[in-house]
Amino acid sequence: MKRAIPAWAFLALLTATLQQACRRTSEAEYVTATEHLAKHTDSLRTALENMDTAAITHMHALFLSERPAIEQRFKDTLSPQEAEILGNYHRAMAVTLPRVMGDRKRLSARLDSTRRRLDDLQHDLDQGVLNKEQQGQAVAVEQAWDSTLTDDVERLHSDIEQLEKDRSKYRSAIDPLLHP
Repeated sequence: MKRAIPAWAFLALLTATLQQACRRTSEAEYVTATEHLAKHTDSLRTALENMDTAAITHMHALFLSERPAIEQRFKDTLSPQEAEILGNYHRAMAVTLPRVMGDRKRLSARLDSTRRRLDDLQHDLDQGVLNKEQQGQAVAVEQAWDSTLTDDVERLHSDIEQLEKDRSKYRSAIDPLLHP
């Protein structure tokens, strides 16, 4: 028994065949590079999450309670050594600490958006929607961005370590100045 193929089925088959013929193949090196960048972005996210943010938040809360007393002492006559200790501690906690907290939030958002872009690029590579030149350009942009993010995570880690050092260095020295 012979049956005619419905016109809609024929069109669907033709469309699927033509769509496959129009797909580009992805370069294996770009697919691999994108996978590597995605894994590295995930490791940067883990490094950011492992930074001791509880200590930073605690530092900030303590400073907020100490700040009025420190600023009151600035109105008193201080020796150069006392002024230096209080000034350095105040600058670290009032300027550097909020900047580091803000940098951490911004960096977290940038890592999230980078991971989404890499997922989209991986999808585009899998679907073959980019030609070889576009693939190379997209991967190069993401590699440059990865380098910037790596530097930013390292810088943030260094800033957090410096804040912890400053706090421990100046904390014992300011106690007698605040509570004579």
